[in-house]
Amino acid sequence: MVCFRSCSTLKNGAHDSSTVAMAKELIKRDILVLSMGCGNATLQQSGLTSMSAVELAGDKLRELCSELGIPPVLSFGTCTDTGRAAYLLKVLADHLDADIPDLPVVVTAPEYMEQKATIDAVFAVAYGLTVHVSPAPPITGSEEAVRLFTEDVERITGGKVVVEEDMKEAAEILERILLEKRERLMTTEEIRKFHVSA
Repeated sequence: MVCFRSCSTLKNGAHDSSTVAMAKELIKRDILVLSMGCGNATLQQSGLTSMSAVELAGDKLRELCSELGIPPVLSFGTCTDTGRAAYLLKVLADHLDADIPDLPVVVTAPEYMEQKATIDAVFAVAYGLTVHVSPAPPITGSEEAVRLFTEDVERITGGKVVVEEDMKEAAEILERILLEKRERLMTTEEIRKFHVSA
């Protein structure tokens, strides 16, 4: 699952183009998207939050959406609804008896602009999630700040920032992270079942 947090900006391409491109890349890779922020309206207008968008999803996501009667992109509100998303992750983690950083969940902000999006990204990293951002944030002038957000913080919280302006490449990175986390979570669950039955 991807928590999709996007503004609208012209800094990294045509208006809303990165938002739509990223969402399409994710759903065709069988990744369910929860959308928040100004980019949420863009995804609604592009039809990605409607049932007709199920046709654009990968086979597994298409099957899930059809079974549950949901679109591949779920509208989750505005940028101020981050608390709702955080609560959802807590409920999922509790249900799976896992820590939030271990969940197969990442965040993307393919057209962040507002300071609220920056705060949301910092919150997500502190919560232990990998966060993709584009365009490149203004911290890139400082080697220490870049190292802190893209490497060092992962040892502390489990989260980190990925900066990538090509949406296909960003989707590949996020998919790889999700698959690794899913594999680890399934292995952990199998170990738990073994201990319970032993």
